[in-house]
Amino acid sequence: MDEIFPRPFNVDYELLDLLGKGGMGSNVYKARQKKLNRIVALKVLDSAGDDEAESRFFSEAQAMKELNHQNLVTVFDYGREQDKIFIAMTFINGQSLADVIKKKKILPVRNASYIAWKIAEGLKYAHKRGVIHRDIKPSNIMMMEDEDICIIDFGISITAGSQRLTSAGMTMGTPEYMSPEQCQNRNVTQQSDIYSLGIVFYEMLSGDPPFVGGAALSILNKHLHEAPMSLKKKNPEVPPALEKIINKCLEKKTDSRYADFSEFIEDVKAFMNNSTQNEPAQAVRGKFSKAERIMTLVSCVLLVLLFFVILLLLFKSPPKITPPIGYLTPTKSWTIENKVHPGKSIDSLLFDGNLSTAWIITKNDAEKAAKGDLIKITFPKPTMISYLGIAIGDQSSWDKFQDFCKPKEIEIFWRNIGVIEQNGNAQSGSKKIALENKMGVQYADWPVKPVEVTELTFKLNSAHNDSKSLFAISEIRIFGTEF
Repeated sequence: MDEIFPRPFNVDYELLDLLGKGGMGSNVYKARQKKLNRIVALKVLDSAGDDEAESRFFSEAQAMKELNHQNLVTVFDYGREQDKIFIAMTFINGQSLADVIKKKKILPVRNASYIAWKIAEGLKYAHKRGVIHRDIKPSNIMMMEDEDICIIDFGISITAGSQRLTSAGMTMGTPEYMSPEQCQNRNVTQQSDIYSLGIVFYEMLSGDPPFVGGAALSILNKHLHEAPMSLKKKNPEVPPALEKIINKCLEKKTDSRYADFSEFIEDVKAFMNNSTQNEPAQAVRGKFSKAERIMTLVSCVLLVLLFFVILLLLFKSPPKITPPIGYLTPTKSWTIENKVHPGKSIDSLLFDGNLSTAWIITKNDAEKAAKGDLIKITFPKPTMISYLGIAIGDQSSWDKFQDFCKPKEIEIFWRNIGVIEQNGNAQSGSKKIALENKMGVQYADWPVKPVEVTELTFKLNSAHNDSKSLFAISEIRIFGTEF
């Protein structure tokens, strides 16, 4: 139901409009502070007994109240009103960098450099006071009417010496902008904000972050294992000196990035001073020139073509993320009647990477498995799964493929026996995967949050060619990261 405005919030604040959503499920309102007759942004969270959310909210207030810089949002007040907690901060009359990129797509080199420099100035100030933002992204960068830049939403920031509020197996941040150490829920330092700013800088000059598409875990794996596409290929206007600066921000290892924002600012300012471009050093406004419009059109066409190529590769080829995980231990509660490959063990057939072999069981056993577990796999180490592939039937020839009953829908249950939830059970979940009656490995996104899995159980829900007497699966491939 739509909210009615204006309306009172408490004795000191009157809500004028809903500006949008903030971190942790909070609402951000345009409000008037009655005592000072001042317009503010009021961030409000319904705590509803959520102690962790309340701790995060007040940690944000504590972190922000110590910060006073032109490129950082300023906190005026914070407190509680019945079951709601709030932070009053600077009201910014402008638009987000995300909106600018959405409208302009690719920003001029000098303008993007100016914005990155100003973001770095704000973060440099915060870092010196022990505050790490952890969620730098275009929607958290505001472009003010006076052409300056302001960083907002310190909702998941951390301070030096503060208690870490991230739960085991839980990763905080926005996947497209998270540093490799955030993806693995490791210790976060100021180099994480440097990496995230590198992502934003890259996006301003190319129109998209370097790692996009697919499930969140797919993006996290790209941060961990893939190099970004050359920025020069996406935007020929980017000088090599600037691409070198951005690439240094995007190094996988923290000690290979800039040591701090002072070094980054020094390099960006040196680049801007040496640049021969005639663009004004200010935030992006006004109309595109004819050359910029042509460049934008060409870039959009290329990005659309690239998008379809990526889609084609994802659906036609195995995902290029990490090698399949090895050293898996399969278990079963019934006996294989292997009429095609006698003497072969179940693990040597399912995980050997050879599609010409197959795990063959009788249909009777398969029907029994449908009422219980088709196969269970345990992992020697906690493992974050991103992709899973299954090849059904015997793949050695089309005739042999047709000879077998094959899974049509498999339900996969996962457990992490190392993480016990409040109800006393292991952390768990499930996913149904539909399989086509065709040869080759069929890949499916693994749609779970970044959580450590120690056990997978496969259950058969339905089958193709159920009139056949023998049942076959050629291969199971699991992609992810072992911890």
